[in-house]
Amino acid sequence: MEITDSDISTFVETKVNLKKDKVDEYRGQVNHLIENFDDYLSKHEDFSLKKLLHFGSCAKGTAISTTSDLDVAVYLTPDKEGEQIGNILSSIRDCLSEAMTKYGMTDDQFTVGKHCVCVTYKGSKLEVDVVPVIPLKDASKNDWGWLMDKYGAERLKTSIPLHLKFIRKRKETFNKYAAFVRLTKWWKSIQEVPLKSFLIELIWAHLVDTEEIPDSYCDGLPLFFKYILRTKLKEAIIFSDNYSPSRVPSGSSDIVRIYDPVNPENNAGKTITSDDYSKILQKSQEAMNVLMMATCAPSKAKAIEQWQRILGSSFNPYNL
Repeated sequence: MEITDSDISTFVETKVNLKKDKVDEYRGQVNHLIENFDDYLSKHEDFSLKKLLHFGSCAKGTAISTTSDLDVAVYLTPDKEGEQIGNILSSIRDCLSEAMTKYGMTDDQFTVGKHCVCVTYKGSKLEVDVVPVIPLKDASKNDWGWLMDKYGAERLKTSIPLHLKFIRKRKETFNKYAAFVRLTKWWKSIQEVPLKSFLIELIWAHLVDTEEIPDSYCDGLPLFFKYILRTKLKEAIIFSDNYSPSRVPSGSSDIVRIYDPVNPENNAGKTITSDDYSKILQKSQEAMNVLMMATCAPSKAKAIEQWQRILGSSFNPYNL
């Protein structure tokens, strides 16, 4: 009386995945924004613009149906060396607003966030985060650059092309990588698990690298929860695609150590608090308990009830 892989697959296709027409709509709006912003800057001297790149879950193919935001990196060089990120964001916001008013967009649709300028579309409800990246002078290959926090006090070295290449490699190694990431993101959203989507991508990437993952959702999904419960997330996750693991700094006191696959100095898990950590373990244990009870359910209806405890009430194979 167990739930079948077909049941989960249909749910993923109909409820979890961001539909192609919506992806096309979002990308069309973003491309329109990029083209007009690029054209505006080419006629003004606000910045020395290098390029604009898509990144984030849509670019990686890991976006879920509740996704309503896209990310665009703006590689630019400020006029003043060492200019504060707040000043850069305010300038970008003003440029975007001026560039897009001729298309009926209003000034209140452009707001400055902590590390980006958020552009909100009233019709589609899409939000586009325009993130400034200061390119490294000696890193023309792979578009290396600096991301900065609101006050410019911390800079994060990154390469968007290498991040996309890292994800693409795992998708080529295991063709359901993105699907398992999306299903896990759905669980995280339904259960309000304080685990960043980027960390979910990295944990699944680690599983692709180290374990044989079954194609079946019913057999493969539990591996994610088993890994968290077995290791308690106390084992460092380090990838060797772009650097030697020996370059990761030793002696970290962070609760969770999951390292950025392009920057060994960036622990992507460093923001997890002790409360977050406890909730992640708790929710993972609950998910494993539910999956075990679902396999022993006396009827399919009872099995569905168990799966709904982790995937939400919209999981109902009888109505999909």
